[in-house]
Amino acid sequence: MLRKDLGPMKVMGFARYNAKDDVQAPDLIAAARLWQKEFLSRQPGIAMHCFLGNAAGGYADAILARDEASFAAMSEAHMQAPSSRAFMEMLDPGSIRLCLNRLMEDLNALPDRFAAIEFGTFRPKKDADFSEEALMAASGRIEREYLSAHPESRAHLMARAGEDTYSEICFVETVGAAREICGGYVSSDACMPLLGLFDPDSVDLDFWHVLA
Repeated sequence: MLRKDLGPMKVMGFARYNAKDDVQAPDLIAAARLWQKEFLSRQPGIAMHCFLGNAAGGYADAILARDEASFAAMSEAHMQAPSSRAFMEMLDPGSIRLCLNRLMEDLNALPDRFAAIEFGTFRPKKDADFSEEALMAASGRIEREYLSAHPESRAHLMARAGEDTYSEICFVETVGAAREICGGYVSSDACMPLLGLFDPDSVDLDFWHVLA
């Protein structure tokens, strides 16, 4: 995992994809490690990268950046690097989904001692009394009244993920703990205000474990 203490972070990129059918997991992990060391570690403003897998055999990258300009500069330089091209050659191009998450509050320190990320996007209910202020108030209540009772939770973020799409991102000690914490939302009064803002048909949620 790449980690650099660069101060407050405003952006998290999240890319999901599948490997080509003839690519083996150990080879993809090795290519991701090389890309991490030879390209991402040299990009100004890139604070963290982890390469992830899920239970369905998919893969993902999570990249925390100091600001949007740093993330954009890294993205522009991406395909000029040999390690980037080699890594991309192993991916199924039709499976790639990119999501730029503009954090609604700065993340002041890198999450520590986590091995899992829960990443979910959603759109607000059309009939909900939605505002970003209400979203952040609901998120704050979850952190104070629910997540504070779960020591496995390492960080909880809300972000703008598109014109009418938001994301909830949780860094957690393990995938098992992440699934338990997420499952507990529906029985916690503290989580009801946030759940009440979601269009349930729009939710795209998965759990990811750190591979590199």
